[in-house]
Amino acid sequence: MHRILVSALLSLGLASASLGASPTTEQIEFFEENIRPVLAERCYECHNSSDKAKGGLALDWLGGWAKGGESGSVIVAAEPGKSLLLRAIRHENKELKMPKDGPKLSSQVIANFEKWIAIGAPDPRAKQPSREDIAKVTSWESIRGQRKQWWSF
Repeated sequence: MHRILVSALLSLGLASASLGASPTTEQIEFFEENIRPVLAERCYECHNSSDKAKGGLALDWLGGWAKGGESGSVIVAAEPGKSLLLRAIRHENKELKMPKDGPKLSSQVIANFEKWIAIGAPDPRAKQPSREDIAKVTSWESIRGQRKQWWSF
């Protein structure tokens, strides 16, 4: 299944020729529309590089998740089946269910994370954010603005 997904993504031009390649415009758009908002709303509270990195893991920038946490590597680019983050959001491990104090993410959100990892986990967030940057994206005003974009509103 994963090989089929990766092959399909390659044929669409969504996967990088190599993991070290710069993300394409399409990859950045996919990240910004489908991944970053979920990370900001559901993950940064506990996994940020500013003041709280539970398990030693910061998900608020590329360097944070690339380093991994106390459990090791969290994302294996282009290999969703080996990515601890995906297993955690799928609730495959009782101790690693994420988000920890919230409901399981929707199947569409999980599919988006699988696709993102399969295409090499492109992440334009090369610079570690400041405490103010984290506060801004996790504020209720910011989250409410993102939620206003939902079809139900």
